[in-house]
Amino acid sequence: MDAKIKILAIRVGRAGDIVMVTAALKAMLDIWPEAELHVLTSPDGKRVLKGFHPRLTQLIIYQRKGIKGLLERGRVKSEVNRTVYDKIFCFEMKSSFLKLIEQQTAPIKQITPQDTITNYARRCLQMVCRDEELSDRWLYLPVTESGKQLAREQLLQHGINDDDFVIGLHPSFSALRKLSFRNRATRNEKGWPAGHFAKLAGLFADYAKTQSRRIVVIMDLVPEDRELGETIVRLSGGQVILSIPPLNFERYKALLQRMDLLISPDTGPMHIAAAVGTNLVALFAGHDPRDCGPYVPDSQYRVLRAEQMPQPELGLAAITPESVFETSKVFFP
Repeated sequence: MDAKIKILAIRVGRAGDIVMVTAALKAMLDIWPEAELHVLTSPDGKRVLKGFHPRLTQLIIYQRKGIKGLLERGRVKSEVNRTVYDKIFCFEMKSSFLKLIEQQTAPIKQITPQDTITNYARRCLQMVCRDEELSDRWLYLPVTESGKQLAREQLLQHGINDDDFVIGLHPSFSALRKLSFRNRATRNEKGWPAGHFAKLAGLFADYAKTQSRRIVVIMDLVPEDRELGETIVRLSGGQVILSIPPLNFERYKALLQRMDLLISPDTGPMHIAAAVGTNLVALFAGHDPRDCGPYVPDSQYRVLRAEQMPQPELGLAAITPESVFETSKVFFP
């Protein structure tokens, strides 16, 4: 009977939002080993979930923004209802998503607001798994051999060898270049100052002088973030390598996996790095990491919160480079 099961999962959002449901998606494929999985998702979801698993056979793309929103809803609803599903898991809380699947007769599980703080990824898992099936299920993304080769070539171009200890810095976030009042608040929560990143790079450089293994610091950025990256390089006195290669998500996943440590605010790359097994120091302000932090084993990450610093009103800037450096030491060679 499993061979006939068709499952629909719904999660629309940015890359980090999609990564947060990967533990639940993987659990579905494990629990129903012959099932076919479809995912209703965003354009970012298409990028993140491409090649996720052979039995994830269809990505239904829902572009909610823009002037064609109403037409898009009709198109998506029609596409969804071409298939009769046996199980539906909606990882979106808005009731409007249920209208897209109102013609379906399958049982529907939808995530609801939480009374106590539990990581969103775990709450998604709890919709899929029995309690005894929850253990050792974490965020997951596959990394291809071709992606690894591209990442290795990228690092070699910057003189970074296989034996080097690689520390990644991710200074950007999706709202960085937007100017609305709402995004000013987001910048306060997700924007660790360029000077902080530069000073941290200097602390790493000083530490590296005492070590036998070479330590290098790199930023992999998109072209739009070149100015930010160049500012950090300049302020650090050249202690950071700036890399802006052609966009390739398979390469990017592999690069994050190759890093021995990534330091990042609460962003999509933080979750992607978690999903490929990279050690993390995650910086939070405003949001609670118990809700939206990396969903991986505790040994893989450390969290620093602005709210625990002497001047929390500064937002993410309240977290000092010195505190990040000291926290990072647990992952050093």
